[in-house]
Amino acid sequence: MDSQNAICRGKDSYASVMGTWIDELGNKTSAGGWQVFGTITYATKNYPWQRKFPIRGTGRPNPEFAHNLFKRLVDHLESDLSAPLEYVVADQYGDQNGRFHQHCILSAKGLEKYSRTAIWKWLKVRAGWSRILPFEKGAAFYISRYIGRDANKSEWSFNIGEMKSPLCVTKPKVGNVVIVHSASLGKEEFHKSRKDRKR
Repeated sequence: MDSQNAICRGKDSYASVMGTWIDELGNKTSAGGWQVFGTITYATKNYPWQRKFPIRGTGRPNPEFAHNLFKRLVDHLESDLSAPLEYVVADQYGDQNGRFHQHCILSAKGLEKYSRTAIWKWLKVRAGWSRILPFEKGAAFYISRYIGRDANKSEWSFNIGEMKSPLCVTKPKVGNVVIVHSASLGKEEFHKSRKDRKR
């Protein structure tokens, strides 16, 4: 292993520091700690994110679909628990085939008694196969690897008490920027160039 990799994997690497921070955020949750670790794979036979499109396709959802679905999961659990859900969620593209998926850790009052199977079933219908496990120390570091691996490109969000980083649930507006204003011409000035133009 070269010295740069050793530094990146060391106890002071960005991912390691981020993992410690995320782990400690659990203490600030209303439940006093993280309770659930999840991986949402978006692996289904028919792709719900491609409604109105042919069934065949890459099987890769648009991240916007995933962010919206995660927001719906948060809303669903908050409704069932009658309590705010606190979370950290990070997107990941698989190393082998680039498949998009998300990792999350969740906490809420009453979540420890809520069926993880119920969460799994809710996700199975909407996103395909997922894994919902009890939180164990180290899960925060697992998530931080994906944030720290390419921090300037990573998509991640959190909601703990008053600390919030909103989920990107809509595409940012691109374009529609005026660089140079056109000359102000009246409507009557258009279409004067060709006398033989058919209307």
